Amino acid sequence: MAATSTLLTVFGVHVAAMASPGPNFLLVSQAGLRHSRHHALVMASGVATGALVLSSAAALGLGVVLDEVRPLYLALKIGGGLYLVWLGIQMWRHARTPIGVGTGISVTGTGQCFRLGLLTNLTNPKAAIFYGSVLTALLPSHGPVWVPITAVAIITVNALWWHVTLAVVFSSAPVQRWYTGAKTAIDRTVGVLLAGLGVRLLSR
Repeated sequence: MAATSTLLTVFGVHVAAMASPGPNFLLVSQAGLRHSRHHALVMASGVATGALVLSSAAALGLGVVLDEVRPLYLALKIGGGLYLVWLGIQMWRHARTPIGVGTGISVTGTGQCFRLGLLTNLTNPKAAIFYGSVLTALLPSHGPVWVPITAVAIITVNALWWHVTLAVVFSSAPVQRWYTGAKTAIDRTVGVLLAGLGVRLLSR
């Protein structure tokens, strides 16, 4: 019963965290708007794979390591912050570029979509710290081995269904028609948000 309660808590906390829009939300929704459902779904799978890697590492103690080894955390924070700022600048610069033209952070292949989703998740030190702190706090230190394995599976499936839902919604025909008429403003807003998240990460 205690294990079930722990896993339900992991599920609830992770869903609540995903509900707060961040880089993953912005990029998957943008892929659905700018490109196609296929592109957005592949990017969603990249984000989910990143969640699998980070939560697995957190279950093995990465969150504690990042919290204790400050140079490693700072290097990841600076790299992740600069990456988000770069993405934001590209979005702003090419906001007026017609849909389908390969500039900015536009993507053309499934491999590029997957890598972008994966890297955006992996370069966010807040995600590693979040998973590390949640799993360290909630999982029993000497419990059965299936509990952390199930927790990692829950986080991965959560990340997958949430971002797949975003991909489907933002690649729907009505939403894409709306985007076509407001592309410049939307792209610049997303660019500012991404760059702002990067600056915020760098300043903390």
